[in-house]
Amino acid sequence: MAIAPWMKRNSLEIQFWGYEIGNIIASLTGAGGIRAFAESLADAYRAGGASPVAVALWLAREHPEAFATLGVMGIVVVAFPLGSAVERRFGPRAADAVNALAVPLALALLAFALVREANLFTVAACAFVVGSCLLRGAGHFPLLLKLGGLALSVGGLALAGAGVMVLAVELFGAGGTGILLSAATFLSGVFVAGAGLLTYQGGCRAVEAAQAGGEGRGGEGGASFGAGDLRSLLSVQGAIARSMARTLDPAIEWMIRAIVHPGLFWISEGTKQAQPFRTSMLARLPWRVITGTLALSTGTAAGV
Repeated sequence: MAIAPWMKRNSLEIQFWGYEIGNIIASLTGAGGIRAFAESLADAYRAGGASPVAVALWLAREHPEAFATLGVMGIVVVAFPLGSAVERRFGPRAADAVNALAVPLALALLAFALVREANLFTVAACAFVVGSCLLRGAGHFPLLLKLGGLALSVGGLALAGAGVMVLAVELFGAGGTGILLSAATFLSGVFVAGAGLLTYQGGCRAVEAAQAGGEGRGGEGGASFGAGDLRSLLSVQGAIARSMARTLDPAIEWMIRAIVHPGLFWISEGTKQAQPFRTSMLARLPWRVITGTLALSTGTAAGV
């Protein structure tokens, strides 16, 4: 069938979009669900009129979770497709510029969620989007695999915390349904955090391969553009790469051996040892499917 070669050719992008949709759903959950999010937008429109700036400022002040949800949607729906379109039209260097702009926007959104003390679903969604922004540039800059993996782990820990929080406040209702959804959310967060560490491990191997190949900057050979250049900053031979290898790599490798790998009982040892990226995908996928299925089948008001 013609669709099979297309899916194989675009498998990475399909995976990205699967997770981006999950990020939007997580941010909507933080905003109280689809209905509550729509009501927040309606309130903002009534308060701010037709001015998008006034609406955004009102949301940022009165409903930070709804504001963050709009930000997540904006990055996912606008920035990511724009980067892909720019790369097809103008090449990878132009796409680098788009991705470089998306990263500080995502970081600012995460900082906003933390400063405004948004709930943990919102914090998790923002951290996941930071991770996505970083990982989209990893084809040119292997170091971004490590940074993106860390962001995914932070998001996973926030999601696990959200699972504990919603049980305490009965966000998904009381009784067995609420307990099941809270437990699934907690486990999803734990395994996403572990998957982020596996992504970091894959980044370690990609950086080592680039260093062994004599690549001085990002994932491409050649001379550096200069100390202030993005490629110099993210060089596999640069100060950031050396510092992470010295301080973080040993600790994360230990956590993977002692905690993450033993917990992935449904994945073969050969896959866990040789394929960190595949292991990362298999680590989080079952729990996201279980959580989403439970949420849809129970029709929770939170709109997970």
